[in-house]
Formats: sequence, structure tokens, C-alpha cells
Amino acid sequence: MDQSNNSGAEHYRPSDIEWELFHDPHGRPTTPVRMLKTDGPSFLETKFEPHFEIGHHWHPFDTLYIIMDGNMTIGPEGNFEPGDIRWIKAGHHYGPEISGENGVRFFLMAFGDEIGLNWADMYETPDDLAKRLEQFPQAWGRQNMADAPASELAPGCQIRTLSADNPYIHLVQIEPGGTLPAHHHDVGTYALLYKGTLEVEGEGAFNTEDSRWAPKGHITAGTTAGAEGAEVIVIGIDGMPNFQFEG
Repeated sequence: MDQSNNSGAEHYRPSDIEWELFHDPHGRPTTPVRMLKTDGPSFLETKFEPHFEIGHHWHPFDTLYIIMDGNMTIGPEGNFEPGDIRWIKAGHHYGPEISGENGVRFFLMAFGDEIGLNWADMYETPDDLAKRLEQFPQAWGRQNMADAPASELAPGCQIRTLSADNPYIHLVQIEPGGTLPAHHHDVGTYALLYKGTLEVEGEGAFNTEDSRWAPKGHITAGTTAGAEGAEVIVIGIDGMPNFQFEG
């Protein structure tokens, strides 16, 4: 992980992080993970071997899945494939998660500290989370990136809103060689370079699957896509990550 000088923005490269087995204190089988950002919000990469199954469980924080390779089914929610974004509310019991014949690889984000795994047959949802769950008519949701309508964000840049109501998620698509002008957000943001390459002025090169944390109000300088363009998933913390252009 690199931290940009005097900026507070943090750059995470999966290739810099070793795979480790996700720790379960109860000794139940788990999966390999790469812990990218471990404080709130936390972000990790994980992969399941073919036909691996995780039983019913819940998380102590709202959680977001970004499916990269393979596929998995999650209880009555159905099948998830590359390009699918899936979110779940804290305390909601769900499962089982079962990977397909080629396994599955995905990024996992917790909107709090390091992600926790609580087995449904061992741990009840705490009263405060159970009360919060009553606010949501459905405790989970999904969106395929290709299905969200696009609009122009800046010349050569399109934006798709993947979720507009907690979680707050945009997909920004920049044409080859295109530039996104300097901007900031009024909320903290976590961004995953889903496809392509980027050069961020003052921060250097970002490759496919690199990610970046930027605190509220941080100014991101001009951002230029590489020869294949770039697709960036931008996740807002506690609000929509609207682009406030400088100048």
C-alpha cells in the first residue's frame, strides 16, 4: 500500500499483499484472502475453490460484494457472475454461499472495521442491528454494471449509478486516453479500478484491480485513462459520491 504525500489518499495493490487463510476462531473451513484495507471501511479480495460452501452467517457491518471471476449462488438470492454487485445489511442472516464449477473470486468491502464472520447457528443478531434491519424492506440488493443506464459525466467520460440508496455506488467509464478533470467528493470514497489503467497526477499509475481510498474533500488531480480506457467503481461512505469539479 502506498500513501500519497500530503494528501491522505491511499493506493492499494493486490500484488503487494500475500494470500492468507481467513481466520475462523471456531476452526470451520474458510477461504484464502488478501487483506487490502483493514480499517474502516475495510476491503479484501477472496476466492473460493470449485463447489466450496460457506454456511449461513451474518456480518457486523453492511457489506458489499464485487464479483470478478467465476460464479456463486447465495441462498434464495440466486446466481452471481462477473459484473454483478451485491450488498447486504449488517446483521442479516444469509446463505449458503456455494461457488460454481470454476470457483469464484470477488472483492468484499465492509462499511466499518475489519470484516467479521458470525455463524448463524452460533450467534444471534444483536438487538441494535435487529432493530436497524426493521428499517429495510429488503436486507440485500444486487445490480449488474452493464444494466445501469449511462449519462455523460465529462467529455469522454460516462457515469452509471449502480446504487443510489446506501450503498452509494457509481461506475465511471473513461474512453482510451480520456481525462477526468480534477475533482473532489463531499464524502469519503473507495474506488476500485475494475478494468484498464489510469494515471493520477501526483499519485502515479493504477493498474487493473488496484484500489484507492480518498477522505472527504480530498482533491483528486487530473486522471487519464490508458490505451484501453478505464472503468472505475466509486463507492461513497455515508453519502452519494457526486463529482465536484475544481475550477
